Amino acid sequence: MRDTVLALLLVLLAQVTLAALQLGVPVLAPALVAALGMRPEAVGLIGGLIGFGSVWLFAANSAVTPVLGPLRALIAACLLAVAGAALMLTGLWTAVFVGAVAIGFAYGVTAPAGSQIIARHSPRRLWGTVFSVRQAGVPAGGALAGLIGAGLAAAVDWRAGRVALAAMPLAAAALIAFAPARFAAGASGARFRARALLAPGNALSPFRTMRRLPQLVPIALASLGLGTAHASTLAFLTTYLTDGLGLSLALAGGLYSTMHGASLVGRLVVGVAADWLGSTRIMLVAMAVGSAAALVMLSLMDPGWGRPALFVAAGLAGVGISTWNGLYLAEVARLAPPAEVAEATAAVTFCTFAVYTVAPPAFAALVWLAGYGPAWWCTAAVVLASAGVLVRGARAAPAE
Repeated sequence: MRDTVLALLLVLLAQVTLAALQLGVPVLAPALVAALGMRPEAVGLIGGLIGFGSVWLFAANSAVTPVLGPLRALIAACLLAVAGAALMLTGLWTAVFVGAVAIGFAYGVTAPAGSQIIARHSPRRLWGTVFSVRQAGVPAGGALAGLIGAGLAAAVDWRAGRVALAAMPLAAAALIAFAPARFAAGASGARFRARALLAPGNALSPFRTMRRLPQLVPIALASLGLGTAHASTLAFLTTYLTDGLGLSLALAGGLYSTMHGASLVGRLVVGVAADWLGSTRIMLVAMAVGSAAALVMLSLMDPGWGRPALFVAAGLAGVGISTWNGLYLAEVARLAPPAEVAEATAAVTFCTFAVYTVAPPAFAALVWLAGYGPAWWCTAAVVLASAGVLVRGARAAPAE
């Protein structure tokens, strides 16, 4: 159990700090796009580039996590994210876009590397709980992004918020470097080659993995709708609250932090519940339905509700939209052979983050054409389709 706790702490350290830096991008996006002289809808483009960076990592993961080993991969990811944040500080739109891709690539490493460490050092019967605790690091990072990033942006400017958030993964890299050697196991011994990240064959790697492991296909399909809801909300909530509802950036940041705080608690609860029920899929069905309901609620938000009601709504949105991720990764680890957990996670998460690339720009287009309300409703319809896939999957799935 000691190794389980230590493995979880190492993974959480990278997860929380990289999530704070990545999720700090949409928090600071209204001020950033204004500084660049762009329309508010440009937030969708930046969010899409972050998603593209993660998709790139998942496609090229065989040249990263297996080569470096999961622990060194996490350290490298933290350092790359800091470099991406430095590019965004320049205020030049080309550097901002490249920085967004770098941050997305770095954040993507946490999925395969973290899953490999946890699957190797924790008992299978606790995977629902352990993976959900690990993924609770994402809303914890989001809460930090809202409190620190938006707070400093309001008090000083958006650059101060970006510097503060970038300091966290830099400190995390230094701490992870002192982990016991046994957690660094898993490197193939091959030499890391940067050009391997650009190999054309990388684009087919996730599909080869799923062809070899067809049991991954239903969960990958279901993640498309869940990811659409999550990506759209993360990219646009702050902009929706400020541009659509006319709230201040400070209040929007507080609501954004509340959403992530509620998600943190929700992930812990659903992880324990999934282990108690003995099925992560049943809980995922409930999460898909809850996500659709939360999106409809967001479409109905109004500044006339008053602050208490707005904070309650933000909390409910966090529970409904952002609590499925740990269960999804636990299900992937359950379906994959032990030696292929990292590659299976990368393959399935490739599909999820492909949606993270497409969903924010698509949501932006819907907002431009029809407004925020129809955009939220269309997203709710997509995630309900995932609930149907998960119901079929639950009926066909073998007993856990």
